[in-house]
Amino acid sequence: MRYCFAMSERKTIIDMQQLMLRYPTGKVALSGVNLTISQGQFVYLTGESGAGKSSLLRMFYGGLRPSSGQLQVQKTDMREAGEAAVRAVRRRTGIVFQDHRLLFSRTVFENIALPLRVQGWSNERLIPRVRKVLEFVRLDDRLWSYPEALSGGEQQRIAIARAMIATPPVVLADEPTGNLDEETARHVLDLLMGLNELGTTVIMATHDLHLLNSHPGRVVQLHAGALVGDSHAAAR
Repeated sequence: MRYCFAMSERKTIIDMQQLMLRYPTGKVALSGVNLTISQGQFVYLTGESGAGKSSLLRMFYGGLRPSSGQLQVQKTDMREAGEAAVRAVRRRTGIVFQDHRLLFSRTVFENIALPLRVQGWSNERLIPRVRKVLEFVRLDDRLWSYPEALSGGEQQRIAIARAMIATPPVVLADEPTGNLDEETARHVLDLLMGLNELGTTVIMATHDLHLLNSHPGRVVQLHAGALVGDSHAAAR
């Protein structure tokens, strides 16, 4: 895998203007959000439960569509995009969930290979690629293990490997350390930071604010669906 994004060449990868999300129930999840994220940044989305963090991440890969306003993700208008365009955005986006969402009936290899297998990759091409990302997350001895044999932290590291297998320019992580002890959470965050250092834009929703002290990044704070803070001073 090769990443090389010079600082002078950074481009806008996500841009939103007066972004609003209203659920069919009438609840407003996001209201009037203006935010721009550049290629190569590490961004924390913070805020109380229900602040809109997960909803915003879901809009970044087309899981939710904006009710009004503008949202451009990787040069795609996510409000107007058709299903084919949304699928193309998802292929260029790695996603790490809090519950990792691994397939327990399949091996580690099969879980990680899935994003490329659906694109038609053969085992001959997949095995060395999977081995390489497993080396990155320091689990190269687990290629043929099943997820149930792994600890929670190891399962989350496998989820990170799956997210990066297709070398996406963006990785979205929704509370990836929420179910982990503090030491394991730091190891997971180390991996995400390492991925960012290779050039990947990482956007992470989190409640674990104490981790920001050891792993600084740009901090975007939401409250009741509104943007209330944006610390650029710590941006990577």
